[in-house]
Amino acid sequence: MINLGNLRVPSSDEARENGKKGGLASGKARQEKKRLKEAVEKVLSMTYDTETGERLTGYEQAAIAIFKKAKLGDVPAFNSIRDLIGEKPKETVELESEAVTGIKIKFVDKSIPRNKKEKDPKIIGDYTPPTNTEE
Repeated sequence: MINLGNLRVPSSDEARENGKKGGLASGKARQEKKRLKEAVEKVLSMTYDTETGERLTGYEQAAIAIFKKAKLGDVPAFNSIRDLIGEKPKETVELESEAVTGIKIKFVDKSIPRNKKEKDPKIIGDYTPPTNTEE
C-alpha cells in the first residue's frame, strides 16, 4: 500500500538535477541506438556468397528471405514487402462529429496566404455538455 504521507514535491534544484540526469540518460540511449543502426546497416550492405555461388548484399538476401516466407503464406512477411514497396493502404478514420456531439467546427487553413483578415475558428451552434449522471 502507498503511504501518501511520504510523497513530496521536489524543489526546483532537485527537479533541475533530475531533468539533467534524464537528459544524459536519453542522450546515451540515442547514441546506443545509433551505433546499433550503423552496425546493422554495415552488415546489410556487405556482400556474401550464397549457396548458388552468387554474391549478394545482406539487403538482397534479407529481401529474398522475406519473399520466400511470403510465398509460403506468411501474412506479416507479405505485409512487410507491401509496405516496403510503398503500397501500404492508407489508414484513415472518418468521423461525423456533428452527428455524435451536435457540434459544428469550422477550420481555417492557415497555410494558404490570404489577402483579407480572417477570424479564428469558432464553434457554430449550440452545445450542451453531456452529464455523467445516470437516470
